[in-house]
Amino acid sequence: MTIIKKVKRVKNRIKNKLYTTIIGGMVVLLFFSCSSSHKTTSSKSPQNFKQFSEEKFKSLYYDGLIARTQGNYDDAMHFFRQCLALDPTNPDANYEVSRLWEYNKQPDSSLFYIKKAANEAPQNIWYSNFYAQNLQELGRYKEAVKVYQDLINTHPAASDLYYKLALVQLQAEQYKDALKTYGVIEKKSDDSLDVELVMDKIEILEKIKEYPQAEQEIQKLIKSAPSTPQYYDMLGNLYDQEGKKDKAFELYQKMAQEYPHDPMVHLSLADYYRTTNQDKQAFDELKKAFAEPTLDMDTKVRIILALNTFTNSDSIFNEALTLSGEMVAASPTEPRAHAIYGELLQHNQNLQEARMQYRDAVSEDSGKFTYWSRLLDIEAQMNDAHDLESESRSAIGLFPTSAQLYYYNGLANMQLKNYAVAVGVLKSGIIYITNDSVLLGQFYQNMGDANYFMKKYSASDSAYNEALQINPNNDYVLNNYSYFLSVRDTNLDLAEKMSKKSNALIQNNNSYEDTYAWILYITGKYDIAEEWEHKAIIDGGDKDATILEHYGNILFKQGKKDSAVEYWQRAKQAGANSDVLDREIKDKQLYGK
Repeated sequence: MTIIKKVKRVKNRIKNKLYTTIIGGMVVLLFFSCSSSHKTTSSKSPQNFKQFSEEKFKSLYYDGLIARTQGNYDDAMHFFRQCLALDPTNPDANYEVSRLWEYNKQPDSSLFYIKKAANEAPQNIWYSNFYAQNLQELGRYKEAVKVYQDLINTHPAASDLYYKLALVQLQAEQYKDALKTYGVIEKKSDDSLDVELVMDKIEILEKIKEYPQAEQEIQKLIKSAPSTPQYYDMLGNLYDQEGKKDKAFELYQKMAQEYPHDPMVHLSLADYYRTTNQDKQAFDELKKAFAEPTLDMDTKVRIILALNTFTNSDSIFNEALTLSGEMVAASPTEPRAHAIYGELLQHNQNLQEARMQYRDAVSEDSGKFTYWSRLLDIEAQMNDAHDLESESRSAIGLFPTSAQLYYYNGLANMQLKNYAVAVGVLKSGIIYITNDSVLLGQFYQNMGDANYFMKKYSASDSAYNEALQINPNNDYVLNNYSYFLSVRDTNLDLAEKMSKKSNALIQNNNSYEDTYAWILYITGKYDIAEEWEHKAIIDGGDKDATILEHYGNILFKQGKKDSAVEYWQRAKQAGANSDVLDREIKDKQLYGK
């Protein structure tokens, strides 16, 4: 545990917060109790003027208190500053102005006024407390130490001041002084052992390497509660810090026998084995720790991340994967456990099991968007359009303004050939896209595809043009748009330019090469078309029925009828099935385009 964590723990123990509010009515009572009646005269003598100023001050101060209580902080500041115009040294008004500056996150200004208040009313514990707090917020810890020491001198019975002093001494890195302060606290307390205070002392002693004294304090804890394994673990960790590895190991082994289900014992043994290069034994102890539901989730997550999960080391990755499985088994209702396990499974391309883990995660915590996003990403990778459509629809019900969810639902409906539904979903979701040009382009390209398949060519062209406005180098749109134009025998010059550009952007893509070859074929450029279709076959298109059939058509136009028939036959074997193709093979004639 770090000193910072210890500081936070000490801070939580302080009973009286530095933001103690002086009850407005009590303050006003103190002011008005000193007032006295006076006779009204026509002349303004010095005494009358003084009384007039005091009455004006009290009125403004009271108005300031009311405004602050009602949350009208600007008005309150106005009233209190008018008070200071009448009496610049008044501690109460300075205190109130300081509080308002502190509320407005202006610590330097707050310090200026609270310092004046504390100096004018050194006997007021609240003002000095607030003064010390301001110093702490500005990192002026040594000055704050002095304030608390002065407060203790004047209020020695205020026990909370000692805790505050210890806190700021730790912040000032005055560790030995903090230990002395804890010693004073112990003397002032009854005979019962203050466990948190002792643990604070142990941590400080470890920090300054006073190991023998630290061991004495740990032994106090063990004596007070000999059946508490945490204290033995602290002793073992102390031995580790001292370099007494064998002594620590002996203690851990004894603890493992007496407390076999204490996860901290197994983590300590894992650390010992790791530092002595006994990796198998270290991993076995980690598994035992992870199998215990009492080991908190944050610790488990930190350990998995510390294993450098996504390195190139298969052994480290497999360890993380195994530990994640143990974590899920130990905490089956913890959504984070399922999510982490699912992430590792997805990384390992075990998509089916990863999907199950994320389904469990959203079942336990349906309000976590990240879980839904990962689940839908896996559905898309699996090309499971039915489940992607159903689960993305459920997610939209929970997160109706997330454009990403509409994209997944639109994609699923595209795959299911529900083109009209897909376009409607995409139009509904596109209004939620902000500062994401990539996603916006994907919306338009999918609307382009869907409208084409519905033969809404004008809407399709418009969507594709929008996508290219966003990203002129969108190779997917350049390819699809150009191919669909060629199929429609429309705007072939534009189609040829776009297809050529897509191949320049992404080389050796057989689908893009086939598109370019087909456009060249449609425009009668058979020689170049043959070259590009041959490239498509070499680049992996030798099993693609469409590419093989296109190559046959081009060869026929080149007068190579026997070769054309051969590729038509290969296209049929690859899955092409049409009456026209059967006639072409039988008659050795080209009947299609």
